[in-house]
Amino acid sequence: MTNTVGFLLGKLGREANGRYAERLAPLGLRPRHCAVLELLSSGPHAQLELAKAVGVTASVVVDMLDELEELDAVRRVRDAADRRRQLIELTPTGRELRRQTLSLARQNDEDLLSAIGPAEAAALRQTLSRIATATGLITK
Repeated sequence: MTNTVGFLLGKLGREANGRYAERLAPLGLRPRHCAVLELLSSGPHAQLELAKAVGVTASVVVDMLDELEELDAVRRVRDAADRRRQLIELTPTGRELRRQTLSLARQNDEDLLSAIGPAEAAALRQTLSRIATATGLITK
């Protein structure tokens, strides 16, 4: 049981997430915030779109956005096409935080993959990406 792929991936995922959370803490961020920052890097999104993309309820995304707004990372603006709707966009501070989170994520990956060589790390990334795509976790 403890040598199954699911078990090992689960344990490694928790470890990776915990280490990443420690790196993000000084910025006032948690891993869940990073997905929102990444999604908003392509342009403004509606709250419901963000909730669906991140895989959380609308109320959870509202809490996340409130936290990011307190850090001046995002702002809510009226949708010019539909004045009843608010869009969420990154602020300059949010763009800088996103840049920092990407750097911290790369550092986290380097630490986690330090036990294997670059070729093995590349193969692992490719294999995990293929599995995630095949299971619908990510789309290309």
